[in-house]
Amino acid sequence: MRKILCCLGAIALLLSACDDDSTYVGSVTEPPAPVRLKPGEAGELSLSLRNDGTGTWKTGDVKLVLKDQPDWKGTLALEKKTKPGEVATFKGSVTVPGQPGLHTLKWTPQHKGTDFESAIEVQVEASCSDGVFCNGEERFANGQCVASASPCDDETACTVDACDEQKQTCKHTPTGECAICQAGPTCTPQCDGKQCGDDTCGGECGTCPSGQACAQAIFQCKPEGQPGTCRSPLPLLADGVPFVGDHVIAGDSSGGVHQLVPSCNSTSTAVETVYTFTLTERMGMEARVSGPHYDTVLHLRKKRTADGAADCLDNTPAKTVACSDDSSPPGDYGSRITVALDPGTYYLIVDGFDATQAGEFKLSVRFAAQGCVPKCDGVYCGGSDGCGGNCGVCGDAESCVKGRCLPSPCFPQCDGKECGDDGCGGQCGFCPGQELCVVATGQCDTFAACDHLRPTCSPGCSAAEFCGTDCKCHLVGEPLPDLVVDEKRLRDEILFDNVYVTENSCAKVEECVSGIGNRRVLRFSVEAVNQGNATLTVPPPANRPDLFTFSPCHGHFHFSGFATYALLDLEGNTVLTGRKQAYCMEDTQRIAAGPQIACSKEFDCDNQGIQRGWSDLYGNTLDCQWLDITDVAPGNYQLQVTLNPARSFQEETLDNNTAVVPVTIPAP
Repeated sequence: MRKILCCLGAIALLLSACDDDSTYVGSVTEPPAPVRLKPGEAGELSLSLRNDGTGTWKTGDVKLVLKDQPDWKGTLALEKKTKPGEVATFKGSVTVPGQPGLHTLKWTPQHKGTDFESAIEVQVEASCSDGVFCNGEERFANGQCVASASPCDDETACTVDACDEQKQTCKHTPTGECAICQAGPTCTPQCDGKQCGDDTCGGECGTCPSGQACAQAIFQCKPEGQPGTCRSPLPLLADGVPFVGDHVIAGDSSGGVHQLVPSCNSTSTAVETVYTFTLTERMGMEARVSGPHYDTVLHLRKKRTADGAADCLDNTPAKTVACSDDSSPPGDYGSRITVALDPGTYYLIVDGFDATQAGEFKLSVRFAAQGCVPKCDGVYCGGSDGCGGNCGVCGDAESCVKGRCLPSPCFPQCDGKECGDDGCGGQCGFCPGQELCVVATGQCDTFAACDHLRPTCSPGCSAAEFCGTDCKCHLVGEPLPDLVVDEKRLRDEILFDNVYVTENSCAKVEECVSGIGNRRVLRFSVEAVNQGNATLTVPPPANRPDLFTFSPCHGHFHFSGFATYALLDLEGNTVLTGRKQAYCMEDTQRIAAGPQIACSKEFDCDNQGIQRGWSDLYGNTLDCQWLDITDVAPGNYQLQVTLNPARSFQEETLDNNTAVVPVTIPAP
């Protein structure tokens, strides 16, 4: 009687031959690495198994075959007789179909023609790429592999192009008129009535004299010591007003100057308004700031020396007590900080995401006695803040529904809408089957599915085109975006933090933590740099529910599947997978110059994309910009970030989308 068993949960093979009582046990020595083969051709494939049994493996007795995959053909044969304890190698030739993409092959083990119960999965990338970045990505067009131009050639005569093969990055050094962005002889500076600030051609309209700084929102020079600056901060509360309780301050940063850089958005050049307050006893504080069409940043610094202004002006991240860029509440690009404060003098700073962000704002501050920190993440009203108060009071003609202030009485607004928010905390309807709700119209619709891992284009592409991962035809050599992770920022902006999570917290709602209560997180910043020769554009979020996810906590759309995060051990095995799936793609800062690089920001969360020569920065204080390491042991690990893991949009290459940096998790 022949006994044949297979257990591939640990990918192990157990065999017992019919002609003796020896056991045949095999295990994969390491996870099979992805293999790259050319589409439409034959290629060699190899798998290794260790003989953990008592019998000797003989050639011809054991082999691996493909089944139920008609587009692929091949068999992996045992290379040589393998004794117990030795590693066996299975090799063979496989025929690759003319379908570029990432394929999963299931190799079914056979012993003398009899199948085992499970299969060994191996990922095979059917690609024309030779693995060399600097010579350009080879494309599969018209049934064959075709070479394209170097990815670092920006086709601009007055820039010196350099390609770093090891880092798979491009560098363009401008000379002459190329030293400024998208300017050249055709750009006319726009400086009428401006004393300083951006001239729209990559330059400045003027330089402020000593003792003054540029109020960039109004393009005028203002004294560095004007009210609302570090040298002359505004009082947060009037003399004699008790701290404990709620306070609302109305302000306007338009006339402010830019002197400070918030630690949670180190690229910001926005103007700011500075408030000060002094505590004589330990207190907890929650501060929220928001404004119409104002993407705010809120940060807090402490007076540590006799010259308090110097402490306020100190942009060293370690000198910042707390910092927030987007939070809920207040949502809609507003920011919120919560912190326990010891006695001392502090500077509460209302800042902006970039130089375009300034204007009227509402600053709400709550102080609680004995250092109690209000816990209202994700809740706008009602409930308990954990400090003897509530999370907010709704205005007249409003009522608190599920932590949100809604009109009272509230009449659902569903005229002509099949689906979507009814304005009263409910839904106008739900879409059936595979249909999705289009926010812009309130109607259900279907969208053509694209298998980004194995894309097909319909109708087919011309002889000069290839089918991209976006299921669209692209000309061979067409300029394309190319996203890379700024590895230095990823490595340098790692920090460890504790966050308190409730059932209403955005982190819980968006599944960015593994539990509620106090969670220990590994925070890090991710800057996605578009080093390619084309702008990354996407459709309007409100029109494409298949590409975007609306975040009710943050009040704006996120592009789904933009990045994945993981913690690896030193051998490269995955220890922890992050929950971050979405990004609001926008231009954060210009990282290149030249006549093809735009001088000014174009994209934001309402109109998403990343221009060529620009980057999108997600700072380490944002919700979900972390890994929940509450249950991870201290030690040495690796932090891995991958951009565009779902291959949702076509890039110059996908080989440079991952960055890995070392990280040491200290004991709690």
